[in-house]
Parts: sequence; structure tokens; C-alpha cells
Amino acid sequence: MKPTLQFDQLYIVSDLHFGGEPGFQIFGSQAEMIWLIQHLTQLDSDKQIGLVINGDFIDFLAEAPSRHFDPDGALKKLERIALHDPTFSPIFSELKNFLNTANRKLIINLGNHDLELTLPWVRERLIEILTDNHEPSRARLSMVFDGSGVLANVGNKSVLCVHGNEVDAWNPADFEKLRQISRDYQFGRPVDNWIPNAGSKMVIDVMNPVKRNYPFVDLLKPEAEGVVPTLLACDPKQLSNLDSVLGLASAAGSWLQTKISKPRGMLGEERESAPIAGSAAANTTGLTQALISRQFPTNGASAASSNNDASNMLLAVEQQTLEGVNPLQLVQGQQSEQLGGVGAFINWLKNKPASEVLREALDKLDKDRSFDPTASDDTFTSLDKEIQGNIDFLVAGHTHLERALKRQKGNGYYFNSGTWARLIKIEPETRQSPEKFKALFDILKNGTMAKLDATPGLISKFCTVVAIVDDGNGVMGELRHVASTGFKAVANSQLRSN
Repeated sequence: MKPTLQFDQLYIVSDLHFGGEPGFQIFGSQAEMIWLIQHLTQLDSDKQIGLVINGDFIDFLAEAPSRHFDPDGALKKLERIALHDPTFSPIFSELKNFLNTANRKLIINLGNHDLELTLPWVRERLIEILTDNHEPSRARLSMVFDGSGVLANVGNKSVLCVHGNEVDAWNPADFEKLRQISRDYQFGRPVDNWIPNAGSKMVIDVMNPVKRNYPFVDLLKPEAEGVVPTLLACDPKQLSNLDSVLGLASAAGSWLQTKISKPRGMLGEERESAPIAGSAAANTTGLTQALISRQFPTNGASAASSNNDASNMLLAVEQQTLEGVNPLQLVQGQQSEQLGGVGAFINWLKNKPASEVLREALDKLDKDRSFDPTASDDTFTSLDKEIQGNIDFLVAGHTHLERALKRQKGNGYYFNSGTWARLIKIEPETRQSPEKFKALFDILKNGTMAKLDATPGLISKFCTVVAIVDDGNGVMGELRHVASTGFKAVANSQLRSN
């Protein structure tokens, strides 16, 4: 099969996360995004140039009122973001200019935070906003909202863009259900409330309320090893928040039900497999670990002895569910029974300053390679396995962590376009210093998004672009970071296919 999209240059971004009220927005790179769009609009006017937004363009999950999936309110949320929010509306104006330029093409792929874009009335409104219904502009806009990915050629090399949630057990998209909801709304039939996946439930029921007081939870990486222990140290009472615990249990149950009843994998075959050890699904620590294992350190226990491996957490849920136990029953009963370990946990924290307990507990982060673009991760491994090796350039997003790797299958390459959202990394030299770490801990514990932004060296904004260019000597792919004044190539990310 030959792709219908043909380019001289293709630029891919993802995980923009446009959405949320001021102070609740994880996107913070307006100047850089405007520069990128203007640059691509003016670049090489005689060349065919494409821009792919590879999923999580509009973050409906961040918009108030929060809904797991919001057919009724999605149109109003889209208009607020695109037309009225001063952070995002100038970017939509630049995208409109891009689409009004000859030899340019904008392709929007679906992620897991923007599922409402599949609804026909929402999709048509987005088209109107981006093109003013100008026919040449409409012809330069493509939307891929069926899970098939974006397949194109750059020069004589193939490029496949997928968001990456396709191999994330917490965030699959049920496209048949999305189609049925669209049909039923347009036919005037009643539509039941629907939760797309466990990841959406986690965001709405657990993470959004937490982010109001602790905005760092959306920014700190890695999630399993860093975010949850930090959150518990900032506020041990989070463990006793019954709503959060119920939400986590229900999310785990939703994930399990999806895994059992839905076809898994890119090809749709039915499979039963345990979560990959080390994956986000298998390594959700902290609150969920406490929920499932009920294991807390007693007074005087060291951080090391309490640092239980959570890799079997979901396996425990799965086993109990297969034995007929509803996941919600894991937290039912008397509150004293549900939360009996909390007192011991809080007392343990009181033996030392919380910052020092946390600093010791995060020692594994010193060797963490989440921010290393050349380190393989679960998303790379799973996509490389699922997608045929005849694709020259395979590009994903979803993880918020940029990557540039040679594929294990075939002779092609894998890129991850990272994110345009803010990120926080705890550097080894900070974690190893009690003084520096306490200062960081105090900022995380009490910091608003504005305070996090104002702290020198804390927030990273990589603004990653995957650039795939036919330069006459073959086709080269590379990671680039965008500043407000230009590109900066990422070292060791240049991969050429001749």
C-alpha cells in the first residue's frame, strides 16, 4: 500500500495538552509554539511540508467541569480553549495561517486526552475554527480519529505516527464505542455515561483533585518511582482520602475489565497477558500499592525496607478479580479496617523530617534513565513488537519522554516526540544533598504552578519536535528542541535512512 501523503519535510509534535484554566495548565510554551508554526509556514515555500500533531492536542480531561467523556460539554470546552483562552487562541490563529499557505499540510492524530474530537459535531467545529471553512485550507487539513495512525512518505521513506496509548493497558481507545455514542446522539437515542478507560478515570477521580493543591504531580517524572512517594511525603493524608482510594481501586478494575473483554494489540487479536513488569500499569506505587498490599513500615523502619516492589500490584488485583472478587470490595468495610495502616505510616514519617525520608526513598532516581533519549522503554519495546519492520520511521508520543532509537525489528528507527508540557526531573546532585532536597521538597509541597515556574532550574520545557527531512542524501530523522528564536538539535538523535 502506498501512502497518499507525500512530503519533503515532516515535523511531528505531540502531547500539547491545550486545556485547563490558568494555573491548571501544564502547557506553558506559547512563544515557542508560535515560533514553530510561523517558521514552518515560511520555510521553503516550494517544498511540501507537513506538521503532525500526534495526539493529546486538546486536553478535555483538564477542562472544568471534569468529565471522563463529555459529549454534551465538549463543544463549549473546545471553543473556550481555541477562541477565548489567551494562552491557546493565538496558537490557533497561527495554525489558521499555516493552513492558508500553499504546500502545507496539518494532520491531527488522536490521543487519549482528546477522545471527544471523534464526535462529528466537535470535529466539524474544530475544522471551522482552523479553516474558516475556506476550501483550500480545508483541503490542507487531515484528521485521523479512527486509531489507524498517520502513514506518510518523506522522500522515498515511510513514516508511521501513532500516539502510543495503543500499547498502554490503562489508556486504550474503544473506537467502536466512540462510533456508537456518536450515532446514538445523532439519532436522538439515550446515551449512558461512559468511562473510556482506567487512565481517564484516574485523571478525573484521583489526579485532578490532587493537582489543585499539588500541581507537580502532572510534571514530575518518572511517575511510579517519583510522583506517588513525593505526594505521600507532602501530604500523608492523601492515603486516607477514601474517594481517592476508591477511585484507584475502580481504575484498576476498569483496566482489568478492559484487558479481559476487549481485543488487545494493534492488530486486534484477543490476548491474555500479564502487565509488563516495569510498565506504568504494573508499577503504580504508593497509594495503590498501599491499597492492595496493606503493607506499611512500622515505627523506625528504614525507607529501604519499606520500598516494596509494586510490579505485581495489578496481578494481585487480577487474581482476586478472576476469583470473583470485585475490585471495589478491596476497600469496603469499616473505615478503621480500610485505613488501619495509615497511623503507622504517619508515625514513621514523624521519626524523621518528611523531606529526609523521601530523599532516602528516592535513591533509585539517581540512576533513572527516563530523560535519556537513547534509553529504551516499554512504549518503544511494545510498539516495536506490534508494528511491522518495514516502516522506516516509527513515531509515537504519550510518555512525555523524547526518544531516538534504532528499531529492533527491521532496519528502521523509532522516535518519541516527548511533550510541550512542563516537566520536572529530580537531579542526582539535588537528591543527594539534604539541604538542596529540603529546599526542593518545600517548593513542591507548597508551590503553585506560578511558583514552580518561578523557581530557577526546576521546570524543563523541552518543546520537542521530531523532524524527518529529505535532504538529498537520503532521509534523516532527528529530535529538535524549540526555543522562541529557533531550533536546537538534540545530541545523538540524528538517524539517517539511505
